[in-house]
Amino acid sequence: MSSSTPHILYVEDDPVAAMLFKQQMEQLGFRVDLAHTGADGLTFLRQQQFDLVVLDYQLPELNGLQILYKLMEHEDRPPAIMVTAEDDVAIVVEALRLGISDYVIKRTEPNYLQQLPGVMERVIQAHRKRQEREAIVRSLHEQNQKLALLNRATQIFTSTLDEDQITSQLVSSICEFTDTEGSSVWLLDADEMLACVAIFANGEYVEPRHVPLAPGQGIAGWSFANRETVVVNNVLKDSRFSTTSDDKLKFHTRTLLAVPLRAPDRVLGVLELVNKRSGEFSDADRILAETLAASAAIAIENARFFQDLDRQAEELRQRNEELDAFAHTVAHDLKTPLSLVAGYGDMLRENIEFLHPEEIQIYLRQIIDNSMRMNHIIESLLLLAGVRGTLHIDVEPVDMQLIVAEAISRVEFMLVERGATVNVPDDWPLVVGFGPWLEEVWYNYIVNALKYGGEPPVLTLGFDRLDADQVRFWLLDNGAGVPEDGSLLFNPQLRSPRTEGRKGYGLGLSIVKRIVERLHGAVGAENAPGGGSRFYFTLPVRAPAIE
Repeated sequence: MSSSTPHILYVEDDPVAAMLFKQQMEQLGFRVDLAHTGADGLTFLRQQQFDLVVLDYQLPELNGLQILYKLMEHEDRPPAIMVTAEDDVAIVVEALRLGISDYVIKRTEPNYLQQLPGVMERVIQAHRKRQEREAIVRSLHEQNQKLALLNRATQIFTSTLDEDQITSQLVSSICEFTDTEGSSVWLLDADEMLACVAIFANGEYVEPRHVPLAPGQGIAGWSFANRETVVVNNVLKDSRFSTTSDDKLKFHTRTLLAVPLRAPDRVLGVLELVNKRSGEFSDADRILAETLAASAAIAIENARFFQDLDRQAEELRQRNEELDAFAHTVAHDLKTPLSLVAGYGDMLRENIEFLHPEEIQIYLRQIIDNSMRMNHIIESLLLLAGVRGTLHIDVEPVDMQLIVAEAISRVEFMLVERGATVNVPDDWPLVVGFGPWLEEVWYNYIVNALKYGGEPPVLTLGFDRLDADQVRFWLLDNGAGVPEDGSLLFNPQLRSPRTEGRKGYGLGLSIVKRIVERLHGAVGAENAPGGGSRFYFTLPVRAPAIE
């Protein structure tokens, strides 16, 4: 209905009858407009909303049936009553076919003007009830649609472990549910900032390019920090509103609804809706958004949980492979020196009274040397176990010059024995790390270069600044070079084929890799442009405590 007072259009070419109708109906509380031709009647209908149209059949220009034909073109047409003469039965039948609600026959007794008010009241009430029923049906249909969409979205949430798919479904579904221009999802990241991970605007997905929000910043940040839903139907009047995102996306936010994404024990982020297309955000919108946000938050938490399980399973698989490789390597590397110790010991036990003193010294030296080799293997295993098992260390700025000097001093006898030359820079850059572990890195790189370097070995130590955050340290040797994929050398089951005469223990480079990765760095090996090979590792200039 257009208003509480019924608004009537009476189309009648007789001005006297029309005026009498108007006066009588207005006395009964109706509001009446008069049209004296069919064309005038259609003009009124185009310009205004009416609760009822009363049509005389005999009209100039367009008759009553022709007006009804025009009304049939509009779904929201008002109900109509046809006024016709007693002998116009065929016209009444056609009018009923065209959808009139009732008709009145023009008679002098009883006067048709006296009949019309009752008929009009009945028609208007029937139309109102029909509109109410239709409104209820539409509302139920909309609710059923929303429930179906909610069920579909929830099924998608529970059927996937892909966090991106969950957030994409959330932003598109909530726009459809609440008839909003756009929505976005903000999730807390590793830096304790709210990062925008999904946007849906005007029927399509948009690449997130928002500046991260600090908890408490803007309306979304406030909703996250206070764990509360926020409904703002005029953002310009809310001091928490920030125009940063609008400026970046060239968007104009008018209304906003922010809902925290609550997991059982924490808040993961915020679902934000902007610009209700018609009217303001309602309680129904809030309840829908909170319901969908709760389902999505649980789905995101489950996805992360299973991702952690997958990651842990993969780490366990890799560790088991490493353990198998280490076991194979250790067994192989211990077998030779152990056999030699047993062999020379047995020879001394069986033949000591027949051996020359110098031969006895040679055998004893072999037993001692090979025992030292086995001891070094065991120490390497203990170091590796320490690196793998330590859950937390505190990194700090390290004096790389002192660390390198300590590593070189540990191999002084090998340098002399091989006639090696070591070139070391006078100054080193400042990085963060863990001194004892970094000494082992340099020690293993130097030992590796002495074993596989040229004759005699020439070792050059140095560094490059990769950027403001990382430094690459390296050792350049004059050996035969490395395979095309130098990373394979850091796997425990492989050893370099570069020389046939000397073999390493197979653990040193594996230990280097494990240490550097724990210190948030990377390792590698490559062939140097001028010959030889370069083994390197990177370290951060600044870093948090390693866990």
